Amino acid sequence: MEFLYKGLDSNGSPLKATIEASTIEEAKKKLKGQGVLFSTIAPHEESFLGIIAAFGHKTLPSQVLSTMSRDLAVYLNAGIPLVRSLTLLKHQNRNNPRMERFFETLISHIHEGKSFAQALESQEHYTLPVFYIGTLKISEDRGILAEVLNELSSYLVLQERIKKQLSQALVYPSFIIVVSLLMISFMLTVVVPKITAIFETTGQALPALTQFIITLAHFFATYWLIMALALLIAVGAFSFKMATSTSFKKTIHAFILKLPIVGKMVETGDLARFCTIASLLMRSGIPMVNTIKLSCITLSSEVIKELFENASTKVVEGSSLSSALIQNEGYQIDDSFIEAIAIGEETSEVASMLSHLSSLYIETNKDKISLFLSVLEPSLMLIIGGVIGVMVTAMLLPIFSLNLG
Repeated sequence: MEFLYKGLDSNGSPLKATIEASTIEEAKKKLKGQGVLFSTIAPHEESFLGIIAAFGHKTLPSQVLSTMSRDLAVYLNAGIPLVRSLTLLKHQNRNNPRMERFFETLISHIHEGKSFAQALESQEHYTLPVFYIGTLKISEDRGILAEVLNELSSYLVLQERIKKQLSQALVYPSFIIVVSLLMISFMLTVVVPKITAIFETTGQALPALTQFIITLAHFFATYWLIMALALLIAVGAFSFKMATSTSFKKTIHAFILKLPIVGKMVETGDLARFCTIASLLMRSGIPMVNTIKLSCITLSSEVIKELFENASTKVVEGSSLSSALIQNEGYQIDDSFIEAIAIGEETSEVASMLSHLSSLYIETNKDKISLFLSVLEPSLMLIIGGVIGVMVTAMLLPIFSLNLG
């Protein structure tokens, strides 16, 4: 439960914020422990808009998380204590009530004796990446919080840039698909029925292709609502199964990895992600086993994630990462990746090798995405043009036969 209070902080500055507690007495004790002199304190009642926002998407955007990490790293490197740094960030976000409460909650948890990672894990305002919190836990234990925050900020910026480039690249193909579906639907539900009425007045026998298109148009016009509902149910069931069943999700991901071009794009993207975060962790002094486990969390494919999880188990038993990947009996990952890791292990430069591989895979995936889109766009145009061409031909055939007659 949240309580809204007004008062003065330990420096005598005016303060208006919220604090989480089970009861108002517990809230008062927390404020006294923080050195806050409060004048008023009462349960915080959300406004109607605030209640609606609370049901919205709670994941903290990568760009916001990156900026927060970078600013916090700057403050910590300047010698400013963690609580004071978070207070500065809270003041910077005073125009954003949810972010302000987010930082207020972190400050409250740290005053209670929790570490920064534990405070992030305990707060309920935003959902944060598991690897992010896990990385901070280890970095705090090693006293390198500021350095790791700075590295995490760079990683998040890079991932956001890649995601934005992919989204922009998919705009045109998506536009083509939507417009084409609308055109085909219009022809089946409006144009074909009107032309069909003309054919019925002539009483002539219709070609098989024309009869098929007319039947298809009648089917769509009659059952479009049922088809739309069936599609929504199918998509909902698929999404539910993907969210709740690991085995189903793994089966779908295994199928995707077998697809031409797309499969390699997914693998290369996951390897780039793994190399980036693993390099960051190893340069921060985090052991190999923890590095692999934390890096696995960032992967999108359950198949590749399982591959590295199995490898981490073998690393615990004394095997090297490259040997563990070679011994895997399931999905076989890129051979050049394993060879590069083996060279890094022989020269004790695994972190440096991972960093080079990260840059290489990011550039490679850009090329693969460009190739995929260069093939996708003309293929879509060809397929859609072919479908519309068949429909137009089906409507013209009876007219030609009528003229010939």
